[in-house]
Amino acid sequence: MNRTIFISKLFLDALRDTHKVCKYFKLVKLNNYFVVIKIFIIKFFYSFEVIRNQIKVKKNNNKNQLTSLFFENTNFELRNIVESLNSNGHSNIYSLSEDFKKDLLQLALKSENFDFNKINYSKNINHLKKDKNENIENYIQRLRSIGISRLTATINLNEDNKLSEFISSPEILNLATEYLNTNKISINATFFISNSLEISEQEKYKNAQYFHWDNDFTKFFKMYIYLSDVDLDNGPHVFVPGTHKHKKFSNKLCRLYSDKNIIDNYSKVKKFLGNFGSVFFVDGYGIHKGEIPNKKYRLMMNIHFGRGKILYSKNDKYIKLQ
Repeated sequence: MNRTIFISKLFLDALRDTHKVCKYFKLVKLNNYFVVIKIFIIKFFYSFEVIRNQIKVKKNNNKNQLTSLFFENTNFELRNIVESLNSNGHSNIYSLSEDFKKDLLQLALKSENFDFNKINYSKNINHLKKDKNENIENYIQRLRSIGISRLTATINLNEDNKLSEFISSPEILNLATEYLNTNKISINATFFISNSLEISEQEKYKNAQYFHWDNDFTKFFKMYIYLSDVDLDNGPHVFVPGTHKHKKFSNKLCRLYSDKNIIDNYSKVKKFLGNFGSVFFVDGYGIHKGEIPNKKYRLMMNIHFGRGKILYSKNDKYIKLQ
């Protein structure tokens, strides 16, 4: 594919994706009409690494440590996460405190803001909710029995809850302002239930279970929180280190890629395995995917921090720091 054809495809992809994203998330209603131009600029111009890489990490030598209110191990500095994100595209894996991870799980399971566009279920939506006295294993089994391979729901960050307290804490906001180099931050939190079911290629596409890269902001990162134990059977998150800065030419279009394509093109992929309460940070512009659980299930929270103001859900939070 020569450069002219590549630019043409990128331009057409940007037009298509701008229309699709604005319609799917109702971005004009959540933001304003200017968001359409903003999304196109991101989808086209910020697909070029040379442009995106101009947004440097803010250098302020932040030595603040993570607080024991949220994290189990606080013997590291926030700048370690920023530096690892900047150089590798991902951080190490850390652990949330015992009480906090339980609070997050309960908050996630109570969420009813389901994304109905990604599931094939037209019956009583109350069947998708966890019953008050139902344990998690029975709930997951019940979802499996009605053919739900993946269920997603947004968490309301504008309410007073433990997650809102967490994302508004000084250390998390310091991390975001340093990596994104801005004081204007959009935050979204989504809860995922991934089940071990035989699914079609179309459903695999909807579930983002092919390798891909995201292009939602001029710069952004995601914090993943495992709310169940995750090993190779649960469908771990997989990331290709370094691709947040540089991708092979054959992967520079924002499309889905096969496992063979990625294995042939890159020497290393990282699979994030961890216990309930494991947390890690990833630059979503890098190539990644969630593997399909093959025996068990995965509960996970995905919290994105984006540069500037773009709300993708009515439950998103926009913070402008002084």
